[in-house]
Amino acid sequence: MPHSLSIDPQHNHLTADYAKGAAQAMLALGHKRPRVHCITSTVAQDISSDVILAVGATSSFTISVEEIAELVAATNALVINIGTLDSNRRAVILPAIQTATEYAKPWILDPVSVHASNTRLQYARSLLEYHPSIVRGNALEIQKLAHSNSPMAAQELALQYGCVVAQTGETDIITNGVKTLMIANGHPMQTRISAMGCATTAFIACFMGIDHDAFDAAVQALLIIGVAAELAATKSFGPGSMHMNLLDSIYTINEQTLARYGHVVELTDQ
Repeated sequence: MPHSLSIDPQHNHLTADYAKGAAQAMLALGHKRPRVHCITSTVAQDISSDVILAVGATSSFTISVEEIAELVAATNALVINIGTLDSNRRAVILPAIQTATEYAKPWILDPVSVHASNTRLQYARSLLEYHPSIVRGNALEIQKLAHSNSPMAAQELALQYGCVVAQTGETDIITNGVKTLMIANGHPMQTRISAMGCATTAFIACFMGIDHDAFDAAVQALLIIGVAAELAATKSFGPGSMHMNLLDSIYTINEQTLARYGHVVELTDQ
C-alpha cells in the first residue's frame, strides 16, 4: 500500500472518460428503469426517492418482514442504511442481505454515525462480513470501520473486505484498495439539506442496478451528483431552492456538462 499519494496529470482525459460513461449510464437508467430497494433512515426516504426518480430508476422502501425477501428478489440493487436503527429495520436487514446474496443482487452499506455509537459500529462491522459491493460513508465513519486513523483508511477498508469504498466529503474518494480516484466536485450547501449523504448512497445504488461494475457505479454517480450540486448552487438562494435545483440539475445533466465541470483525478504511488 502506498505511503503517499500524488495526482495523475492525465486527469482531463480521465474526467472526459468518466463523463462519457456517466452519460451512457444515465441513458441506460432511463431505458432499464431499475428498481432500488432502500432500507434507510426515516428522514432520508423522501430525498432518496427524489434522486432515484430523477435518473429514471424506481424505488421501494418497505420494511415488512413478510415481504422483504420477495421485494429484494425482484429489485436490482439494495441499500442498507443504518441511520434509523430500530427493531423493525434490524429485523429485515439480514433477510434482505441474504436474499440479495442468493439472487446475486448488488448491495451498498451506509454506516451512519458508527463513529458516534459503539452499538452501531459493532453492528455495521457484522454486516461487512456479508460482503457489500460498496460502502459509502464520510471520513469519520470509514476510519471507524477500518480501525484506522490513517488518511489511507478507505483503501485499508476496501482491501480488508474486498469491496469498493466511496468516502464522501469536501472531496470524494473512491477506491477498491488498489485503484483510487478522487472527485473534487460538490458544494457546501449540500450539507444544509437533510439526509444528503443518505440520498447519495441511494443514488449510487441506481448505477449499481444497471449491471454495472461497482467502482464505475460509484465514480459515475458521485461525479453526476457533485457537478449537479455545483450547478444547482448557482441558481439557489438557500437549502430549499438548492433541493429543488439539485433534482433539476441531475435530470438535465449531460456528457458535455460533466466533462466541462468535472474534476476526476487518479491518486497514484509517489
